[in-house]
Amino acid sequence: MNDVKLWFGVDYYPEHWPVERRVLDADIISGAGFNVVRLAEFAWCRLEPSPGKFNFQWLDDVIELLSAKGVKAILGTPTAAPPPWLVKIHPDILPVNFKGYRMPPVARRHYCPNNPNYIKASERIVEAMAEHYKDNPNVIGYQIDNELSLGDEYCYCEQCITLFRNWLKGKYGSISELNKAYGTIFWSHEYGDWDEIHPPTPPFDECNRGLSLDWFRFRSESFVNFLKIQVRILKSVSPNKRVTTNLMGLFPGIDYYNLSRNLDFPSWDCYPKFSSPYYDPAWISLLHDATRCMGVGNFWVMELQAGPTDGYAGNPIGVTPDPGELRKWLYQSIAHGAEGVVYFRYRTVCFGKEQYWHGILNHDGEVNRRYLEVKKAGEELRKIGEVLVDAEYRSDVGLIFSYDSLWATLVENRYYSTSYHEQVLNAYKGFWSRGVNVDVVPPDRDFTKYRILLAPFLYLTSKNLIERLKNYVEDGGLLIATARTSVKDEFNRVYSNGLPGELEDLFGLRVTDYTSIPPGREAKISTQYGLITASGWLEELTVKSAQVLGLHDYEWLKGKPGLTVNHYGKGYAVYVGCFLTQDTSKLMADKIVERGLVKPPVELRGEPVELVSKEGRDYRLLFLINHDPRSKTVELDFGGVLDVKSILRDLHVEGKTVKLTLNPHDVEILYFED
Repeated sequence: MNDVKLWFGVDYYPEHWPVERRVLDADIISGAGFNVVRLAEFAWCRLEPSPGKFNFQWLDDVIELLSAKGVKAILGTPTAAPPPWLVKIHPDILPVNFKGYRMPPVARRHYCPNNPNYIKASERIVEAMAEHYKDNPNVIGYQIDNELSLGDEYCYCEQCITLFRNWLKGKYGSISELNKAYGTIFWSHEYGDWDEIHPPTPPFDECNRGLSLDWFRFRSESFVNFLKIQVRILKSVSPNKRVTTNLMGLFPGIDYYNLSRNLDFPSWDCYPKFSSPYYDPAWISLLHDATRCMGVGNFWVMELQAGPTDGYAGNPIGVTPDPGELRKWLYQSIAHGAEGVVYFRYRTVCFGKEQYWHGILNHDGEVNRRYLEVKKAGEELRKIGEVLVDAEYRSDVGLIFSYDSLWATLVENRYYSTSYHEQVLNAYKGFWSRGVNVDVVPPDRDFTKYRILLAPFLYLTSKNLIERLKNYVEDGGLLIATARTSVKDEFNRVYSNGLPGELEDLFGLRVTDYTSIPPGREAKISTQYGLITASGWLEELTVKSAQVLGLHDYEWLKGKPGLTVNHYGKGYAVYVGCFLTQDTSKLMADKIVERGLVKPPVELRGEPVELVSKEGRDYRLLFLINHDPRSKTVELDFGGVLDVKSILRDLHVEGKTVKLTLNPHDVEILYFED
């Protein structure tokens, strides 16, 4: 993708503004230091104003104008918003909700990804776009669709129902095998033929659990297949242009790890203050780390928040990012491995749904405080961009994120006082708070590179995953799991041989009883390191070969094992008999660091800031990010004498320690040679 190493850009919608404004826009965009724009992902009606009649001239003009200023383009395939003429000709493309009503074509994403007419129309516009721009050097790649999703209801049209039945037939082979896997004898649901099967509807916990889980899997694969169709066209016509799509963090509707296997690199849309004036910066870091691990180590942020968001989904209009936050979010993205960061959007639109989804410029298009902040960042990146992206994010800690476990807990979303996402964040935050890098990986990833493997709320386990977890620990790894681990098999059935299923020998225990913690009651686990606050759920652990590290301090469980470790092969498996709190996670991370099992890049003292490390060929980078609206002072102990300098300001220190004060929402990047 050209010889540029760090892509810095903005989403631009020239079709929303008068033609005579474009020259000024190009000057302002290039003046900020942007070298890429995303274009056209919602412009199908302009690109194909009538069936088979294409108009790329307006887009050609914009690309040429921007390229003269040194700005390249990523084009969005416009399939996220079908034009009215297509709906008029083929109303069957509209998705059908579980109550049988077709979605009206009044917003966006009003299509069924399995509809043959929509697939044919999508193939036509994507192929036309690919053919038109295959030899244009100023188009560096494509973003497929936009935020692939149909929400929780998905589509229940006849095409989807037929495909779902065929999908089940391909998976199970015979109706008797499906009946066995689902346990359809319950409530007299044994099927005699495939056409007797209907997709589950919300609330999903009222339906067969195996059927509900397979429905989540099927609808994920539907979008994966829709994406594959576009990838095949783009790669066959223009194999040298890279292909991505913009994800939404760890959105539950699609298995993003599976989806991203078909891309040159994944990207995601990052809105820290999307629905609240307050956010947890660790969550944003976790989403960066997860997206990076969906690819082969490189990713983009295709939309980075540039202003207050609108009243989406009943929320009030968002707060304006504080001075310094746009720059801070940019460097946070790069610290976690982003090779491209694109702000959303260039200018706030005056009409349509997103009138208050603000861009860098407000409605008037005038240069403002946010633009000047982004321009400052652009000036910095021109000087240091190569050093930043030549360094790699590396980690000795892996955190398993399982879509099967996520989906199974969403089917039962009223059953637990915590969510799968919350437990993953709590597990992550312990090491994040110490500046220890973490990879967020799927269950089928190679675990052998990690010294520590975290498995919070790993609700579902397959035979393959069980074997791989055992091999990991047996070969010397340290596995840390929590309550409700390996409760169910891959068919969403509770293990009948006791919990934690086939992992009993790995953890050296059995879960012989359990309880949720009623509101208002406190539960703790007493350990040699102090009291751990238990969250949400408690388990009585009957020890087989494990060593007891902590005892429950809760009513009828008082004095019974609540925290254990089991020596298994060359490694160890830790089991926490409750859900994780962030304090518990931090305590465990602290003890692991103290024992030297993993090490942060430096010893960080003083007020808490985010610390991220990257490694170049013969140098290291330390990113220090202050996520607070007040100044913070920190001291870094390198453990030995080093020659350390800042690459953002005039700072050069020789010695063992460095003391720094970071202004509100400020960033420091330290450079030192190995």
